[in-house]
Amino acid sequence: MPIVGIEKINIYGSSLYLDMKELAIARGQDEEKVVRDFLIDTRSLNPPYEDTVTMGANAALPMLTDEDKKDIGMLIVGTEGSVDFGKPISTNIHRALGLNPNVRNYETKHACYSGVAALDTAVNWIASGLNKGKKALVIASDFSRMHLNLKEEFVMGGVGAALLISETPKVIDFELEKKGTWTTDIYDTFRPSAKHEVGNNEVSLFTYMDALEGCYNDYLDQLSESIDFDTYFTHNIYHTPFAGMSFQAHRTLCNIARPRKKAEVKESFEKRVYPTLKYAMQLGSTYGASNFVGICSLIDNVDSIKGGDRISFFSYGSGAIGEFYSGLICDEAQDTVGAMKIDEQFAKRKKVSVKEYEAIEKEREQYIENPNIAPDFTVSDSWYDEHYKGKGWLVLKEVKDFYRTYDWS
Repeated sequence: MPIVGIEKINIYGSSLYLDMKELAIARGQDEEKVVRDFLIDTRSLNPPYEDTVTMGANAALPMLTDEDKKDIGMLIVGTEGSVDFGKPISTNIHRALGLNPNVRNYETKHACYSGVAALDTAVNWIASGLNKGKKALVIASDFSRMHLNLKEEFVMGGVGAALLISETPKVIDFELEKKGTWTTDIYDTFRPSAKHEVGNNEVSLFTYMDALEGCYNDYLDQLSESIDFDTYFTHNIYHTPFAGMSFQAHRTLCNIARPRKKAEVKESFEKRVYPTLKYAMQLGSTYGASNFVGICSLIDNVDSIKGGDRISFFSYGSGAIGEFYSGLICDEAQDTVGAMKIDEQFAKRKKVSVKEYEAIEKEREQYIENPNIAPDFTVSDSWYDEHYKGKGWLVLKEVKDFYRTYDWS
């Protein structure tokens, strides 16, 4: 089988964050219970001049050399937060990054599966040989809509992730023949318009588990050998609509392997799953970038990880689809991911008060489908001047008659 995997990876968590305990107190909730149940300490928040285009480009630019840009032959962006129903944001990102014109580019959409759908296509393109030596840039970029005073408010967030996929992986070498899929037609959570993010949380959680069990069993069917779940994978990365969901997911697979007590599941979770959640706990919901955020968290925060370790991935998209796949850690993984200094980037984010958060969310809500926008660059005590100006981050400058203009700060 051909060798195809992740050569480089980076995530961008925007520049503002909200403390979940402070939000819980403001909403009259038990702050300790909120953090414990959802496993979210903070959530990322976009200022009005950031969107899915800027997050995707800001994730990609720091990891790309001029040679990388020349070598890219495909750009796929997974998102459920596109800024246009016809024009894909891949074109905006292509221009912003200064890629060559001979690049095939488009969007993929299937709720939170969109990023892995983009990854699958890129991997298959390279594995087929039709890439003719070229690399693929995969981006997943999403953020939540406004949910003030609703129960969903505690699991909102957003992030941009960028992956360079090639025949010379340095982070993850995917096992191309090991993949399981499960799908059904259901309305669990969905976005029927640009302004609405709705659904039934209970239905979504049950469907998530159905998808996990279904695609994992399909994965097992694709193997030519029987495996021991407890030893075959060194770590397990699950889709995280909120990080706390991963415990329920891990318990499901543990009990499929063999029934066990909750204490044993918890011990396995602490060792094999919890290290993959550090960044999700700082970002909130990570949508289509979920698996990619898990990769970065694991490699950045587990010193004992080594080349050849097998990692499992579960990706879920409402509507619904589940995919279970696996890959091997590359020898250069820690140096490659570490070079992105993701922890340092998160540390530079600015904390906002609940009042500021509410004002920014209302401001962003007014911009949706507005033909003329002049983004407010003065929010949060002119944070733009301190964090963006002269620093080379992509921002939305204006929207005029629906034409969007982006520029590097």
